[in-house]
This record gives sequence, C-alpha cells and structure tokens, in this order.
Amino acid sequence: MASVHQRYRIIDKIDAGGMAEIYRGVAVSMDGFERSVAIKRILPSLTQDQKFVTMFLDEARLSMQLTHANIVQILDLGKIGETYFMTMELVDGANLRKLMQRSIDMGRPFPVNVACFIAMEMAKGLAYAHEKTDAKGHSLGIVHRDVSPPNVLLSRQGEVKVTDFGLAKARSNVSVSENDVVKGKFAYLAPEVVDGKEPDARADIYAIGIILWEMLSGRRLFSGKTDMETVDLVRKGEVLKLTKLREDIDEELDKIIQRTLAKAPKRRMQTCREFEQEVAGYLAKKGWRATSGDLAGFVRELLDADIEAETIDIATLLHNELEELQLVGKLDPTLGQVPLKGSDLKARSVSKLEAGKLLDRLDGEVLDDLADPAIAGGFADRFEPGAEAQSKAQTGRQEGVGRPGWLIPAAVGGVVALAALAWLLLGHK
Repeated sequence: MASVHQRYRIIDKIDAGGMAEIYRGVAVSMDGFERSVAIKRILPSLTQDQKFVTMFLDEARLSMQLTHANIVQILDLGKIGETYFMTMELVDGANLRKLMQRSIDMGRPFPVNVACFIAMEMAKGLAYAHEKTDAKGHSLGIVHRDVSPPNVLLSRQGEVKVTDFGLAKARSNVSVSENDVVKGKFAYLAPEVVDGKEPDARADIYAIGIILWEMLSGRRLFSGKTDMETVDLVRKGEVLKLTKLREDIDEELDKIIQRTLAKAPKRRMQTCREFEQEVAGYLAKKGWRATSGDLAGFVRELLDADIEAETIDIATLLHNELEELQLVGKLDPTLGQVPLKGSDLKARSVSKLEAGKLLDRLDGEVLDDLADPAIAGGFADRFEPGAEAQSKAQTGRQEGVGRPGWLIPAAVGGVVALAALAWLLLGHK
C-alpha cells in the first residue's frame, strides 16, 4: 500500500478485519491541495474470491450514490494490481462500539439526550438510503441489513455517520444474495430476518432500537455463547424495560423503544422518519436539548480521558486464561471469557484498556483477530456492556467460534507472549 495510487499517500493503518483493511491517507490534487481520507482495501488473499470482490464493488457503487450528512461518503473506487480499494471521507473520532465500551470502562453512562440524538441521526441517514431513487424516480430498494455499533461512526465534532453498506440489498446491485442465507451480525438482526424472511426498512429500524437500548442500559440485549443461542434470543424478542435499569428513563421513552423493538414488523414504527419524529417529540416535551455540540462534548470526554480506576492484575489474567484452555471441550477457548472477582485484583495491575493493548500487540493472524476490539468474541468482549450484570450465558462470546486444531496452540502461544510482554512492561517498574 506504499503507493495505492498516484493521487493518494498512505499515512498509517487504522484497522484491519478478516476481509479488508483500512488506512489513513492523504488525497493530493494537481495543485497541491491535500485532504485526509480513509482507504479501504480488500485483503490480497481474497482477491481471487469473485463473490467477495463483487460484494465489495457493490458496496462501492451503492455508497457512491448516497450523499448525506449521516452516511460516510465514498469518494473514489480503484484498482492497483489485483487489489481493489475505495476511498472514503475520514471521520475524526471512533465507532460507536468502542465508545460504548469506553463508557463502561469509565462508569460514565450515555446521557439520555445524547443516546437519543445518536439514534435520531442514524435514522436520518437510513431514511435517506431507504427513500433513495434512481434518475427515473424509481426506488432503489436499499436496506442496510448490518446496522450495528461498529458501523456507526461518531466524530469529535458531534457528527453521526452510518457506514459499511457491504451487506445492503438494493435492486441495483450486481450480486443478489441467496434467500436462505442470513447475513449481518446476529445480535442486531430483526426476528423476521433470522427466520429467513426478506428484510425491509423495518429491519433497520429494529437495529436502531437495539442500539438505543444498549446505549441507555450499558449492556447487550441479545448475546448468547454461540450463534444459535443468540438467534434463539432474537427469536424470543424479550426486551427488559429500561425503567428497571435507569431511574432517569420514564415510561414514555420506554414505550417508544419497546415499540421500535416490537417482534412483529407491522407493530413497529414503519419508517425511520416516524422513529425520528417520535424521539424528537419526546425530547421536546421533556425540554431536553439534543445537539451535535452535546454529542461532541461526550465523545471527547470518552476519548480523551485516562482510565485509572478499574484495573486487572496481569498474573491473574494469565492464570485464568490457562485454566480455561485446560478445559477445552467443556468451555469455549476464546481468549478473555473468564470473569475476575474483586478479590483477584492485586497491587501490580494495569487498566482494562492497557490489558487490551497488550493483546493487540501480539503477532499472528489468529491472535490479532482474538484481540481485535472490532471482532465479536475478542478480548474486548470480556468487557462488553453488561458483562458483569448478565449471566454467563450472556457474556457475549465470539459468535460461531469453531475449534480448529491450530487454535489451541496459537492461543497458548499468545498467553506465553502476553506473559513476556507483561514481564517487560510491568516487571521493571
């Protein structure tokens, strides 16, 4: 990626997943004008997978038609060698999942007005996508289908932007997904979608409702140990009343959210516009301000704070991880799933975020995936919203984790590497 294109200069890598990686770069015009951008590139190993390449190109073509303040703008699509890339606007901030985790670590719940503002801004962007038409005025039939915290970006300026339309279903797409394949993150799918029915705009509305519930509650709504457990929870559609979790949430707001999360689509709000108006009306009635300035202040507070209060002893972490690895066959070997008690904490300890960073530094593709906070079931899931409040069946383990033969040796190697890092970083203080 040293020279993805003559028009772009790569600065550093922002993130990487199992299918693509994202770089921070600079777009340079002929007159020397520079603009910061994000560059998303298909991993070289997937360039031979024509189905994935087609999906990547679908996302780019679809997103380039969407120009809205609440949707990440796609600026360019290109190919260098055998690898495709797309250039996007760079959002100065973090995705909602990371900020939700940060709020848990800090013990700083989302203010009601800020959470509602985020949900309304998401609804605005999705309403635009749902209503988008072609040049002849015909609906493009866009449904995002993967509305989830990692796909919502919040900026330090108080912007809310929905991204990653990679799974979006639109009549203009080249590729058409098989009807019997459920796509998207299971914990944010609507009940009708996990039952194999074709999603419409109301499925995206349901996802907004889940995210708003999670922001306000500080815990996961649907999260089982396996994909199937999560799917079963989604099918049941049981939603705990928020009035039982927070004193500053009243029955009126709870009813709005419960309606958004109605199991039957016909009982839900039918459009994102309706959702936005309902929430805006509630805030106006309460006399609560909800602006980009309020969100900007909260985002900066979360991102700029040093978390020192809650710590985890590295020796205890290693001990518990090794114990769990010895129970393979009875417990999932995913790193970071052993709850720690307060009595386990010792004087020599590091913050939760620092412990996560130690894992992030480990080499190896498997360990990178397990430590990646953007991947469900990684180290960050130990501290998922509500991890302490929910039963072990609700700890938010990695969805769909298998047990290939190389996983255990890799995980053991990771623990050894972590021990070495802990000794280097903490042993000489």
